[in-house]
Amino acid sequence: MTESSQDAAMTPEVRQVQAGGADVRYWTAGNGGLVVILDGGYWGLDRLQEALAQSNRVVRIELASLADAVPGGPLKAEQEVARLAASVVEGVSEENYTVIGASLSAGVALWQALQEPDRVEALALISPVSVLPTGDPATASAEDLVAHPENASGVSGTGESVSQSITGVTDEGEVGGRLGEVGCSTLVVFGLKDRMVSPKAARVYRENIPNSNVSLVYDAGHAIMADRPEALIDAVADFVQRRETFVVGRQSGLINP
Repeated sequence: MTESSQDAAMTPEVRQVQAGGADVRYWTAGNGGLVVILDGGYWGLDRLQEALAQSNRVVRIELASLADAVPGGPLKAEQEVARLAASVVEGVSEENYTVIGASLSAGVALWQALQEPDRVEALALISPVSVLPTGDPATASAEDLVAHPENASGVSGTGESVSQSITGVTDEGEVGGRLGEVGCSTLVVFGLKDRMVSPKAARVYRENIPNSNVSLVYDAGHAIMADRPEALIDAVADFVQRRETFVVGRQSGLINP
């Protein structure tokens, strides 16, 4: 592949696929193993797609467009969104894949791994709010989502777009009780200054997901991409590449400087 054709392959291309009787928009870029990003529309995950597309085929699904897949109104639960997201992936590729979600969409990614154990090979949860939430990122101000007010401009909106698709959020007791069923290699990333999730949540994920790593990012709030984009991209890209050998191995924890 020439340099110009490689650059073209890494430039996201907008496409649509049928799911639940509606057209769902997604972006695809890169070549290699399949990575699926569930994008709530306000976390700057296009930058993560750009980085991962250097060595993977990355499909970034717009969760807000999934709201049109159910007649009569928006979806009510993460489980329903996860089923539809899985059907989108099925319409795009038959490959097994890594799934990534951030904040509210991390809950969808978690359910997708539970529902599709034969296809989801790895799972990355960025600032998940499914366990021990202390706030609602869908209604929080940009300043509430970052460690430093000057970084609020890096939050491209509020949670309104993803909350169009997820209105019931999650049954915390149900998903918390099923973490032990997650069989794939898992990375959970939190900012150390996250005000939307209890600091105890990281331990819950690490102790209950059998093959898990927790990465804690210094000086970052809930919207890690706005505060520390390089640290987040490095952690996720390293995990996608190495999976079980990420960091120091199974049941590990890492604090990123």
